[in-house]
Amino acid sequence: MPIPPEADTAEDVSVRSLWQEALGKVFKLASKPYGVRNVTYTQVKAVKDTDTAGNFEIEVLCVEIIARVLDGKRTHSNICKEGVLRQAADSELLPDSFGEECPLPEFEKVTGAILAYTNTYLEWVMQDAPEEKTDIGIPIDMPHLRLTNMEASLVRNSPFLHRDLYLLTPNSVQAARASIQQEMGRASRSILLVDAVDPIYVAQKNEAAASLRAKLDEAQREAVVARKVTAWSALQLDSLNLALLAKPSATAISWVTANPYEEGAVFHLGLACAPLDFVRWAHVSGRMVPAEASAGRYLKDYFKGWNNAYTGPDQDGIYPLLRPAAD
Repeated sequence: MPIPPEADTAEDVSVRSLWQEALGKVFKLASKPYGVRNVTYTQVKAVKDTDTAGNFEIEVLCVEIIARVLDGKRTHSNICKEGVLRQAADSELLPDSFGEECPLPEFEKVTGAILAYTNTYLEWVMQDAPEEKTDIGIPIDMPHLRLTNMEASLVRNSPFLHRDLYLLTPNSVQAARASIQQEMGRASRSILLVDAVDPIYVAQKNEAAASLRAKLDEAQREAVVARKVTAWSALQLDSLNLALLAKPSATAISWVTANPYEEGAVFHLGLACAPLDFVRWAHVSGRMVPAEASAGRYLKDYFKGWNNAYTGPDQDGIYPLLRPAAD
């Protein structure tokens, strides 16, 4: 039995009316295939008739947020686009085909964040290309931290970062802290975008920020200790130089005999005490001592003071240049 034309018209009007009722509303569709998180927002902007009877057009604004896992690294991207869906009189496309209705404020926050940050990738993660494998296998002899990809993304704008290595200086620690604050502030302003596709990623980012701050704090504490040790070493050396010139000094130098087969010069500075190695003969004027002037000189002859104490340069201004023995 054929369907009366009136029934067709009634059905067409019904579909058209559903779209008219959806005008201004937003629909949200989320999917999670393996390795990808995808959320699509669709807002119905307008519903218009066409020149063809029964046909109509639906103007929509779509926002798609995608999170991908590439080689174990998470990246985010977004697409914001407008379009027109042309529907025939017998269309069966309904508003709920685009997911469940969601609150308008949520959609406005998402689109506002995308407009404010128009970069395609919301999170920057270093990706190594095969042609860029140009590392030279020589150990780095500078204080540094080795960072995870997530930690490196937090200090990506610092000039002290090289791939996954972060060089440590007083300025670099300050730069890293400023960069972390900047990146976390930026992330908090677009948190809805990340939250929509992967709340686990948000937790991982927070953990990376906490671990990186802890590494920087530890590095700074170690640097303070190293500076103190360096300062103490410099104090020892300066004080030793004064003592060798027989000038007022906190360092005392003497000749010690440990046993019949082991003797030599030692220095005392506070509670510190260590043996000294002979470097060369020196002159109080700073000039080099020629080889002929060094002949016949013996180190022990410069320790004729009380209790074998060092007596200073001889009458020719020559004295032994001594340095703390290497470990």
